[in-house]
Amino acid sequence: MWSLPLLIIIGYIDWQYRRIPNSYLLGLLGLGIYSNIVLVGGDLTAVIINIIIALALTLPGYIKGVLGGGDVKLMLAITPLYAPLQLLLVFSIGIGSLLLLMTFLHIAQRMPLTKAYCPNMAFQQSPFRRGLPLGTAVVLGALTLHFQSSF
Repeated sequence: MWSLPLLIIIGYIDWQYRRIPNSYLLGLLGLGIYSNIVLVGGDLTAVIINIIIALALTLPGYIKGVLGGGDVKLMLAITPLYAPLQLLLVFSIGIGSLLLLMTFLHIAQRMPLTKAYCPNMAFQQSPFRRGLPLGTAVVLGALTLHFQSSF
């Protein structure tokens, strides 16, 4: 998949800064449109269904203030890359993986060994207080789906 390196960069930036640059999203959308039209043959119905799914998954979180506008735009940018069921898998696997990772980091920051040997990590703000980095979740889900389908 051509878009994985760009997705990894987006996921890293979202994890560190809770921001997703619009220029990266445009590049991702361009790669998605290219791969959908040129490589796959273009299924406009699947893209429209994916847009509806992406908005249904992200708009409630955006309205409640849990997700940012970049998260909604990221889900819309990846709609040409996946079939509808795959998009749901990317989202659900990604959210589950992200919550496991954030929980592990939250617990690790409070362990006495962490405080003794990694004092900088122990004093960092809890990952849950900084918001939910949906970009990172999408990357985790996309990587999992990609490597699972490779085997």
